[in-house]
Amino acid sequence: MKRIQVPAILMLLFLFSCKKYRVEYDQPSQVEFKPITATLAKGTVAAPGSVTILVQLVGPQRDADVNVEYVVDPASTAVSGTHYTTSGAAGKITIPAHSSSAQIVLTAIPANLTIAKKLILTLKDGALPVSPNYKTSTITLQ
Repeated sequence: MKRIQVPAILMLLFLFSCKKYRVEYDQPSQVEFKPITATLAKGTVAAPGSVTILVQLVGPQRDADVNVEYVVDPASTAVSGTHYTTSGAAGKITIPAHSSSAQIVLTAIPANLTIAKKLILTLKDGALPVSPNYKTSTITLQ
């Protein structure tokens, strides 16, 4: 019995004596899209499909609102008002003070989606720089 207890006690001491690491982001704050790819199912006229795209603040939360602008890439085949609608003011989103994200809700217009369309959103540099790896979100409307 002692042969089992000693290794077990040593194992427990080893496991619980490890230093706990706290990982914190220590780079300049930036904004990014999440997800960078999404699918918006058109749904029906009575229940159109929708998808939520987050604009995230990477870094410490701010005491004031953070205004972020985005543009629709010219390579997009989906047209606002024809194939989809956007919550809020198109091209602008505000991350509220003491928050880490804001939502862009895209809603399909099913009657006009007879074939798949692509919507490419790109964040613009503003008060905060844009994460180079997550500056674009591509949404497939189908």
